[in-house]
Amino acid sequence: MNEKDPDLVKTTIEDLFRAKKERRKRLANLPFEEKIEIVKKLQEVSRVLKPVREANSTKRANKKIEIQIKTQ
Repeated sequence: MNEKDPDLVKTTIEDLFRAKKERRKRLANLPFEEKIEIVKKLQEVSRVLKPVREANSTKRANKKIEIQIKTQ
């Protein structure tokens, strides 16, 4: 499976696991400093999303939001 041009129709489970393994190897080989930068970015995303998650949690608790489950 080519990361740049995936053909999702022809993608197999093996392709997905192989891509996952390759990604893990690539991330494991990053310098420590780059890993720290990734963690900082993830923390920032979490900080930005926290108020949204809390608002949605409150709405769900008050039954003011409908949770839709998407299916094909």
